[in-house]
Amino acid sequence: MSQFADISQFGALQSILHHTRKDDVAFLALAIFSGIIYTRFIQDKPDPYHHVWFEKPQAADSSGKAAETRDIGKKLEESKKDLVVFWGSQSGTAEGLAARLVRDFRSRFGLDVLAADLSDYDPETINNISEKKFAIFIISTYGEGDPSDNTSNFMSWLKTNKSVRFEKLRYAAFGLGNKKYKCYNKVIDVVVESLDHLGAAALMPVGKADDSNGATDEDFTEWKQSLFSLFHAQLGFEERPERYDPTLRVVQDTSLDKIDLHIGEPVRSGQSKKLAAGMSTIQALPIRTAEKLLSTTDRNCLHLELDTNEFPELKYKTGDHLAVWPSNPTSEIQRLVRVLGLEEVTETPLLIQSLDPSVQVKVPSPTTWEALLQYYLEICAPVPREVVLSLAQFAPSEAAKATLKRLGADKDVYHDYCSKTHLTLGRLLEIISPSQGSWSTIPLSFVLESLPTLSPRYYSISSSSVVSPKNISITVATSSEPSPTHGAPIPGLTTDYLLAIERKSKSATTSSGPSYDISGPGNSLEQGSKLFAHIRKSKFKLPILPKTPVIMIASGSGVAPFRGFLTERARVGHIGREVGQSHLFFGCRSPDDYLYRSELEALQQSNEEIKVVTAFSRTEQNRNGGRAYVQDKLEENDEKMIELLMEHNAYLYICGSAAMARDVAARLGNCMRARKGWSEAELREWSEVMRKTHRWQEDVWG
Repeated sequence: MSQFADISQFGALQSILHHTRKDDVAFLALAIFSGIIYTRFIQDKPDPYHHVWFEKPQAADSSGKAAETRDIGKKLEESKKDLVVFWGSQSGTAEGLAARLVRDFRSRFGLDVLAADLSDYDPETINNISEKKFAIFIISTYGEGDPSDNTSNFMSWLKTNKSVRFEKLRYAAFGLGNKKYKCYNKVIDVVVESLDHLGAAALMPVGKADDSNGATDEDFTEWKQSLFSLFHAQLGFEERPERYDPTLRVVQDTSLDKIDLHIGEPVRSGQSKKLAAGMSTIQALPIRTAEKLLSTTDRNCLHLELDTNEFPELKYKTGDHLAVWPSNPTSEIQRLVRVLGLEEVTETPLLIQSLDPSVQVKVPSPTTWEALLQYYLEICAPVPREVVLSLAQFAPSEAAKATLKRLGADKDVYHDYCSKTHLTLGRLLEIISPSQGSWSTIPLSFVLESLPTLSPRYYSISSSSVVSPKNISITVATSSEPSPTHGAPIPGLTTDYLLAIERKSKSATTSSGPSYDISGPGNSLEQGSKLFAHIRKSKFKLPILPKTPVIMIASGSGVAPFRGFLTERARVGHIGREVGQSHLFFGCRSPDDYLYRSELEALQQSNEEIKVVTAFSRTEQNRNGGRAYVQDKLEENDEKMIELLMEHNAYLYICGSAAMARDVAARLGNCMRARKGWSEAELREWSEVMRKTHRWQEDVWG
C-alpha cells in the first residue's frame, strides 16, 4: 500500500515538475523577448524625465514643498548646520539676500548655513536651537508696516505667545524697508523687540536697509561686513583665504530634446501656498489695444487692454493687480553672450542642480542660456558692489583685477562711477575687458548666483470687472527724461518692453529705445500680439455698500484704479442702485498730463454724485503761492471731506507715490486736529481704526 502511494506521489511530483519546466521556459522566453524589445526600442531612446534626477524636489511644485520637519532645532541638528538664516520676503529681495549670506558664510568661514522660509517652521521650535548655534533674521516690511505673507504667522505667534522663552538663542537681524513709507522697517523692529523680551541675546544692533534711494544692497553689504567682523573678532571663527564655492552645478546635456526644456515660458517657483492662492494662472493674453494716452514725448502713459474671453477661469475684481512678465532687451543679451563666450552654446540644453539641499534653484531646469538670459534672469539690474569685488578673482588680466578691486572696495568710488553709468553685469564686463570671450573663465554657476531672477511687474487694473469682465486694462507710466544722476534716461525694463509692443501695433519703424524680441518663446506671443500676464488679488476694494461715500486721492498713473472705481459706481447708479458721493482728487504736472481727461469729465457731467478736483503742479499755485499739489486741494476741501469721513463713514483711498501718500496723511491729520480739537493720541487711534476696518486703503510705491 505504501509502495503504491510512493509511486503515486512520485508521478504527481513528476507532473508538477513537468508543468513547472513548461512555465519556466515560457517565462524565460517572455523575458528574452522583453529584453529584445527594451534594447531595440526603449533603451536607446533618451528618457524625457532624465532631468528630474537633477532637480531639487520642491522645484517640481510651483508652491514648493514644506520642510521635512517643522522643528528648526531638529532640522539644524539633522543637517549638521552651524546657523540658520530666516527670511521673510514678499517680492523675493530678502530671500535673495539670505541666499547670498549663506554663500558668503561658507566661502569666508567654511560654515554650513541653512536658509529657511519663516513659514516652514513652527515658531516655538526656535527654542530648540542649540546655544552653540546662531540665528539670523532678514525680514522685509511692505506697504504701511505690513509683514510679508510668509512672516505673518510668525508675527501672530509673537503677539500671542505667553509661555515659550528663547533664552538660549543668539541672533542678529536685518530689515528691509523704505523711508518714504510711514512705518519704515516696522516688522523687523517688532521682531527684535519681541525676541529680546523672550530672553534672546542680540549679537549686534539691528541693521536696516532703505530702498527709497536704492541703497538696499549697499546697506546690506555694510551690515554684513560688521556681522563678519563680529564672527571673527568676538566669536573666534577663523577666516579662510578668498575662494569661490559654488552652490549650483551647471551641466550641458545634449541628449535632451527641445520639448524637454523650459524655453522661456514664465514659471512661478518657491511661493507659499497662501501667496499662490491669491494669484491666477499665467496666460498669454491677447492685446486688444496698446496706445499712448498723451501727446507729450518725455513723459507719457500707455493704456493697454487685454482680452480674456479665451480664459473663462481668469476672473478679476475691480482694484486687483495685473502682473506683466517682460523679457530682456536684445542688446543686453548679446552683450553678455559675447563677453562670456557663449555664442556656440546658447541653445545647448542645460541641467542646473543645487549642490546644497537647503539652497533652491531659482530658475527652471532643464533650460538653455538663450532662455535664461532672455526670460529668466534679471540681466538689466544694477550690479551690487560686493559682486563687483567678487568678480576680481576671475579677471582676465591683472589690470582688470585691479580695476574691479578699486571699484568694489571703495564705496565712494563705486557710487561715483554708478552715478555716471547704469551698471549692468554685461556693461561692467564689457567696460573692464571688452574683447569677445574675455570673461569665459567666470564659472557659469557664479553668473546664475549673482543675477536675480526676472520677476513680473505689477500694475493696478484700471477697468471695472462689473463693466468689462472680459476686458482688463492697465495704465503704465513711461518716461524718457534724463536721470538726475546719470544724465541719460535709465530704461525701465517692462515699460520699454511694452513700448516695443505698442510700436509694433502701430507698425512704427523707428525707435529710440532698446529692441526686444516680442514674439515670445516659440512664438507663443505671436509677434507681440499677446503678453504673458496673471492676476493678483488686492485688498484695494470699493465698499460693499455702493451708497457709502468714497474719497480717492491720486497722483500720475495712480489714477488707474480710480478710473475703474468711478466707472463701476456710475454703472451701478445707472441701473437704479443708490450710490454715495465719489470725490476724486487728481494731481499731475499740467493739463497736458491729465490722464483719461475726457472720460473723467464725462462721468462728472453725467453723474452729480461724482466730483473731480485736479491739481496741476506746474501751472497752478496753492494758497501760499507755491506749487499746487493734490494734498493742497484736499486741504482746501477739508471741511467737506471730514464731514464725509466722520458723519457718513466714507472710505479713503490713496494711490500713487509713497511720499505723496505720507504727506496726504500728515495734512489730513492736521486738518482733523484743527477741526475736531483732537490730541495726537486721539488722531492716532482714529487712523488706526480706519485702517483696521479697511476704510483707509493705500496702493502706493516708492
